[in-house]
Amino acid sequence: MPQSKSSTIETRTQNAFWKTSARGLHWLTAASLIGATTLSSQGDIGHATLGLIALGALLIQLVGISKAHTPGPALWLVTAIVIVLDLSGWLAPYSTLHLGATLAALVLASLYCATVLFELLQRITARAV
Repeated sequence: MPQSKSSTIETRTQNAFWKTSARGLHWLTAASLIGATTLSSQGDIGHATLGLIALGALLIQLVGISKAHTPGPALWLVTAIVIVLDLSGWLAPYSTLHLGATLAALVLASLYCATVLFELLQRITARAV
C-alpha cells in the first residue's frame, strides 16, 4: 500500500534528532570554533572568549541531553578536545600542546560544522518534500 506524501513528511520530521534548542547550541559551538580560529588571533581576549563559549555550549549539550538520553561518543570527543584546547590555551598559549590541540580542533571543527550543515539540509529537504 503506497504511503501518502503528508505521512512521509510527518515521519521524517518526527524522526529528526535535534530539537531547536540543541540545533541552536550546535550552531553556537560551530560558530565559536570557527570564530576563534579565523576572527581573532591567539592571545586576544576575543580568542579566549570564543573558546569558552564553545566549551560552555558543549557542556550545556552534555548536561541537557543526558537527561533525555545518553549523548553519543562524538559529542564527548568534541567536548574533550575543546577542553584540552581551552586549558592549553589558558596555561600555555604558545606551546606545542596548544598548537597540536588547535590542529586537532580544526579537523574536528570542520567535521562538526559539516554535521551541523548536513542536519540543516536534512531538515530543509524534509520540509520541501
